[in-house]
Amino acid sequence: MSRSRRWLFGLLGLALAWHALRGVAWLEVWALLAGIGPLAILSIAAVNLLLLTLMTARWWLLLRTLGSPVGLLPLCAYRTAANAISYLTPGPHFGGEPLSIYLLNHRQETSLSSASTSVIVDRLLELLASFVVLSLSMGILVLTENDIFAGSKGLFFVIAVLALFTWILSALFTGRRPLSRSVFLLKRLCPFIPWTNGALMEIIVRGETTAESVFRGNRHQFLFANLLSLAHWLGVFTEFWLMSLFLGFPLSLWHLTAVVVVARLAFFTPLPAGIGVLESALPWVTATLGLGGTFGLSLCLIIRFRDLLFTLAGIGLAMKYLTCRRKAVIIKGTLAEPVSNDALK
Repeated sequence: MSRSRRWLFGLLGLALAWHALRGVAWLEVWALLAGIGPLAILSIAAVNLLLLTLMTARWWLLLRTLGSPVGLLPLCAYRTAANAISYLTPGPHFGGEPLSIYLLNHRQETSLSSASTSVIVDRLLELLASFVVLSLSMGILVLTENDIFAGSKGLFFVIAVLALFTWILSALFTGRRPLSRSVFLLKRLCPFIPWTNGALMEIIVRGETTAESVFRGNRHQFLFANLLSLAHWLGVFTEFWLMSLFLGFPLSLWHLTAVVVVARLAFFTPLPAGIGVLESALPWVTATLGLGGTFGLSLCLIIRFRDLLFTLAGIGLAMKYLTCRRKAVIIKGTLAEPVSNDALK
């Protein structure tokens, strides 16, 4: 994506955020947020640390499957650093993959082949899990005649997505590479669409190629990796329910599903960090559900504060790793220099 387009998306997101936040009853929002005590904050923090561990465990498993084991704790740190880059990159949380590969290669001495394969397959599994969970969630909302995702067209869409997902998984085992063919066809038919030439498309194509060879020989690991993805999504639903509980609006299963779906879809927009979209979508969905827009905005502020903390921590880790590497190169180069006779006198 060009720099001018990134600036355009950023300005568009800020405009959407300003439009969503103007006229907000901030006293009511503050009253809800003030009711969150220290125990609630610790609970939300604990759930987020568990989510980070679950996300990283899938990557850890892939590296072990590839014969390049790395400790779970350093991988959690690398994941945090990479997520900070991805969070600020326009699109569905992609962009930090080069940093992940770099850290594995330079700090753990993992081969570039294993590092890139693990990162690409991990992101592909994450993307597929997101599609299937969000599709199932929308299917539940459609079948329950929810006000947000109602109608037979919505049900047809959900069934089509689930059928496509099942076909993709079966095709990966048979070597037909359906995603790569679809992507190349889409690039030919619609070259004007910007995301057909972006990092997301590259990850899909390369991930499918490497996933085929990895999964066909390690089916138990493939199953366990997908179970970790589902466990991560269970944690996401738990986190949203806890946030609603601490705000004084414990959500029912259907309302929780609607809120999670809308919130997660906001991050699939091309705007960096889904800025403006999340601020508009959450108050809208909670108001539609009869819970009031103030509750949705309070949820949004908690999410933004959480993401800000993790992003700052990730940027700090990234700067530490990159500067330490640069210092190590300088020190190594200095020690390699021959000592002159004058210096020995």
